[in-house]
Amino acid sequence: MNVVEVTKFGGPEVLEVVQGVPDPVAGPGQVVIGVSVADVMSIDAQLRTGWGREWFGQEPPFVPGTGVAGHVLSVGDGVDPGWTGRRVAALVSGGGYAERVVADVATTVEVPGEVPLWRAAALVQVGPAALSLAEAAELKPGTRVLVTGAGGALGLPLVRLAQAAGAHVTAAAHGPAKRAAALAMGAAEAIGYADLVAAGPEPAATAGVAGRGRSFDVVFDGVGGQVGADAFELVDRGGRFFAYGVPTGSTALVDPAEAGRRGVRVVGMEQVQFAPDDFRSLAERTMREAVAGTLATVVGLALPLERAGEAHAALAARELVGKALLLVTAQAVRYRAHGGPEVLALEEIPLPQPGPGQVRVAVRAAGVNALDWKLRAAGTGATIDEPQGTGIELAGTIDALGPGVTGWELGRPVFGQVASGAAATHAIAEAGALLAKPDDLTYEEAAALPVAVGTARRTLRELGVEAGHRLLIHAVAGGVGLAAAQLALARGAEVVGTASERHHAYLRGLGIHPVTYGAGLAERLPRPVDRVLDASGRGELALSVELTGDPAKVVTIADPAGAAKLGVRFSTGAPGTPLDVEGVRLPIAEVFPLERTADAQRLSQEGHFSGKIVLNTEATLPR
Repeated sequence: MNVVEVTKFGGPEVLEVVQGVPDPVAGPGQVVIGVSVADVMSIDAQLRTGWGREWFGQEPPFVPGTGVAGHVLSVGDGVDPGWTGRRVAALVSGGGYAERVVADVATTVEVPGEVPLWRAAALVQVGPAALSLAEAAELKPGTRVLVTGAGGALGLPLVRLAQAAGAHVTAAAHGPAKRAAALAMGAAEAIGYADLVAAGPEPAATAGVAGRGRSFDVVFDGVGGQVGADAFELVDRGGRFFAYGVPTGSTALVDPAEAGRRGVRVVGMEQVQFAPDDFRSLAERTMREAVAGTLATVVGLALPLERAGEAHAALAARELVGKALLLVTAQAVRYRAHGGPEVLALEEIPLPQPGPGQVRVAVRAAGVNALDWKLRAAGTGATIDEPQGTGIELAGTIDALGPGVTGWELGRPVFGQVASGAAATHAIAEAGALLAKPDDLTYEEAAALPVAVGTARRTLRELGVEAGHRLLIHAVAGGVGLAAAQLALARGAEVVGTASERHHAYLRGLGIHPVTYGAGLAERLPRPVDRVLDASGRGELALSVELTGDPAKVVTIADPAGAAKLGVRFSTGAPGTPLDVEGVRLPIAEVFPLERTADAQRLSQEGHFSGKIVLNTEATLPR
């Protein structure tokens, strides 16, 4: 298996992927977990530098990471075999940055089906800590609470829990993005750390200025150092101060004598350190609260395992909102037999690796096309040798480069067409087949374009559409029809299109002359018709040849049998050529989450929609 190892104390660059490490074996009371997602904690980055070695005793080389989520692969002696195959999250003593890890069953909890494994990994450590702190603080409606590090992984769930208890929450955080996240979690106000310094007694003239003249019943200090010391000064007499944060290298600098003089109860790291039974109880509660939506954090960064160094660098820069996670696996929609939409299933797969000239794309959105369901349905009931992916167009960000790839960088937003497998959280694409995503396109809008625009450009070229031509497009409200219409209009052609009447107003707004399908179509069409693009496949080819007087002036992308019978060109093309999408925009008919790909393909097969159907992966993996 692969692991990420701290090869020596130092910066993020000392984290290296080590291949061929023997798979772990479960001992008594243990399980082996196939890791899907590994949690990244600030303390991981600190231990990497050599901090805390006198307490933790770790010496390089070692594999960091203490929180994971995945599936139980095997169990040791004394463990119920029923654990095998379960979706779990676990607290481990180390070694979490790996494809497999051993965990004590005592610190392993089952993950409910409603909770994605990435969310379980994000909460497995901060969830129990947040619950423990909130309970120890005895929060009540009206309690004045200050949370430092409020935009971080633990600060955000603390803000949520305190707000839910009715407390008035002031969030202190570094930078506007973190403060915005804290406000979104329910904080009443958000301030910077400089405001803490100015928060002591002030003249009446400054009352109400952010951070000034304030005091708090409870302070949760997730930062430590001088920030924690400044926050301690704001605790009211008889208040409670929780000093658990060490990102600065030490907990808050608190004078015990001063705490005693003001009657402030100071609680240290012990509040977030648990015996196995306590952890398990709190972790199980965390999963229940996650299902209910009452406990959450934000995932600001999710990277493949081999890029752990970037996750550590992001933590060090102090700009990361919420959690960082490392992804070991991907999810893909696949089918194992031809058939209806019901054969599609969202499956966990190894994170795909790009080959020479290829890149891996972290998919944000994928288009749905007729080809997807035609390939899936072909030869209904036939056995397939290996699982097949689905989807041929995507938009996302590059998250791995194959050998020999130049001109692209990690994190670059791109879109394009792939051979197969776009309906996934990660997909492999030929580097030369991608385009940089324009800033004015959302990922969903970009994912809608490659197939439609590529097909439209190809068929218009085959038809030789020019200025002054009258082009008839059957199914003009579909993706290809709309793309072809916009391109033809830009060339100076007139466009007539068949479409359901409910789409006519929209089509007229684009400059298209819409005509209703059905009996009497020939009488409703203006004459002459110079060229015809059939994107419908509903038996209009004979009429189209009659209208143009020449089968060479008709192209179909939807009726190969009719084309062969009438001598009409059936147009088809392979993916791989970057496209010029300038001037083409397609409406999004409907967006489905990745786990509802079957419903998306069902709607595509039924037809009667305008624009493109798109899949969105946001709920499946964090971005």
